[in-house]
Amino acid sequence: MDRPLDRRRVLTALGAAAVLGAAPLRLRAAFAQETDPVSPAAAIAEAAGAFLDALSADGRSRARYAFDDPERVRWHWTTPGRVPRNGLPLAEMSAAQRDLALALLRASLSEAGYAQNLAITQLQAELGQDPTLYYATVFGEPGGADPWGWRFEGHHLSRHFTVVGDQVAAAPFFHGAWPTETADGRRAMDREEAAARELVRSLTGATRDAAVFQVESLNTHVTQNEPEVAPLDPVGVRVGDLDGDQQALVEEIVLAYLDSLPEALANPARERALGGDLDGIRFGWAGGFDPGQRHYYRLQGRTFLLEFDNSLNQATHIHSVWRDFEQDFGRHLVEGA
Repeated sequence: MDRPLDRRRVLTALGAAAVLGAAPLRLRAAFAQETDPVSPAAAIAEAAGAFLDALSADGRSRARYAFDDPERVRWHWTTPGRVPRNGLPLAEMSAAQRDLALALLRASLSEAGYAQNLAITQLQAELGQDPTLYYATVFGEPGGADPWGWRFEGHHLSRHFTVVGDQVAAAPFFHGAWPTETADGRRAMDREEAAARELVRSLTGATRDAAVFQVESLNTHVTQNEPEVAPLDPVGVRVGDLDGDQQALVEEIVLAYLDSLPEALANPARERALGGDLDGIRFGWAGGFDPGQRHYYRLQGRTFLLEFDNSLNQATHIHSVWRDFEQDFGRHLVEGA
């Protein structure tokens, strides 16, 4: 029987995960029981102010944009060499400034999410690329009365946060990983892939026929980097038609993404995605069922879309994106501000 997890052992494991890869789901769930008494909006604003205060005038001019600048909804997941980024990269910060930029990222995420995001950046070394080419960009005035936000972005990672008063929107976001597993066994996105495979392989007969909407993988995610998306055509099996164990795997997939957020943000995000009628959520699969085979899956509900693609480089290259049809880039907050 597993020993109970205490806070010290959870934090130790999560600290190791920052170097070795993403924390196991069990550790993420254990840490999620801790609730920070400081609101996410206040913590993010304080960290953003400290980061900006540490920059030179030139650094601030590069790192800051007006909140209503079109740059705020311009985003991508590919390398900065292919799609140049705006903002200030970690590579051009002093050690102290870099620490403050990462403290801002940490304030915006759960400990498990922060560890996983660092693991994604560290995979760049496996590709012979620079793991410090990740850009911090602030939009508007942190902590002020007007809406503001910030972005952390580079290859295979794009995190967006919009803050209005004490409310925070944390969508869209993109997580990718290449390689999916390193030679020494590190994985940044383990359960995001494995739980979905377990789910589709557990399906049989007409239920599997309904879930698999295409024999071949899609090769990419459909929504790409659009600033606003609408629901895709409904494909796949209704989650309400699955048995309890299969529905638990759907929940695990969703939590693998949303538990990257602080608990105060993750709880309403989970309720928004999963709290309604399960018949409103569909799971669709395209491609092979075995490890090493190219595949794509999609979870789509009334409010959200999760796309996951592992088709490139002999199925060793993950692209995944979480979209909220109403709340991407905080539209629901900004329009009511």
